[in-house]
Amino acid sequence: MTALHLADGTDFSLVCDGCGLVVEHLGANLHSWDLAWSLFRRHGWIGDRSAGGPHGCPRCTSQAAMAGDQ
Repeated sequence: MTALHLADGTDFSLVCDGCGLVVEHLGANLHSWDLAWSLFRRHGWIGDRSAGGPHGCPRCTSQAAMAGDQ
């Protein structure tokens, strides 16, 4: 699971499955998973559109690409 929701459903965070980077408190500003994911996709995050993931941050994505070039 890579989207973490608070028990009361008012907030959620995005977690990178590669390095564990956590972007917290997205629900307070973006209000929905779909809106948050569309924004993070534009900034280099990769993964499944669903909140269940997996998801990868730009740093892990670039490291994987560099490892593939070797």
